[in-house]
Amino acid sequence: MNVQTSHYHLPPLRNLPTILKDDKHKDFDEQNFSWLDLGKGVVGSVFGGVIDGTGAAVASVIKSPRITFEAVRGVWKSKMLGPVLKSTLTPVILTAGLVTPVLATLAGLGYGMFEGFSEGSAKSPLAAITKSIDTCKQMHGKFTKQVVEGIREMATKEPDSPEEVYEIKVIEAGKGLISSAASAAIDGVGIGGTMLLHLPQGYFKVSKELWKSDAALPLKVGGQFLATAGAVLAVPLATVGGALYGLGKGAYNGYQQGMLESVKLAGKDVSQAHNALTEFVQDK
Repeated sequence: MNVQTSHYHLPPLRNLPTILKDDKHKDFDEQNFSWLDLGKGVVGSVFGGVIDGTGAAVASVIKSPRITFEAVRGVWKSKMLGPVLKSTLTPVILTAGLVTPVLATLAGLGYGMFEGFSEGSAKSPLAAITKSIDTCKQMHGKFTKQVVEGIREMATKEPDSPEEVYEIKVIEAGKGLISSAASAAIDGVGIGGTMLLHLPQGYFKVSKELWKSDAALPLKVGGQFLATAGAVLAVPLATVGGALYGLGKGAYNGYQQGMLESVKLAGKDVSQAHNALTEFVQDK
């Protein structure tokens, strides 16, 4: 693995300001990862997690209402959807808008820690800060604009004939809403629960493989640090992500196939997640 980083022996404290600057660096491999690289990586990871996590939280709290508003407005402006289907989608979109900031914050925190460690160890903690700020701008600047533009484009689509307008019956709308709530609870609790069940064995497996590798000791320590951070975030991410997934899928399955079938499919989602995690944690 070729990565850009710096190589120094541990310097005196008077050189600390120089370390924090983005300096010239050389190629290194896993065997030559230094303790200084580890220190810079950990500091960069903390900076990255705080900046990306906070940035994701603030941006999602500010921009999620706009995206939610645009989505609801787009649904009601759309000529491709009937009034009953519009009424069914509205509470689902509003609920998703409330859950999304939580998921964005957790994901931002995790991504920022990994990105900050990579950037910090390869360059400097200050470079990790710059990278994280740029990531926040990219994710919540262009991303929000693209989502809003996509929603508006869909809302202006014209049906070629009345038969192309999507509509459901009132009874199907009720089934969809009830199934949406039920599936969100099943997928959230179920996927979060199976993640919690498999987490100790998964963490042990990752740690064992890490310490069996030929990487330098400082890089192993850094990997363990990141693995621990990932383990802490795994369950809440799985729970919130599963709930958000179940919210949308449950609404669709509910009005298409009925509440009972929707619940069965939500249980199947949990079973598939359980099997995938079981396969991962098993040593072969």
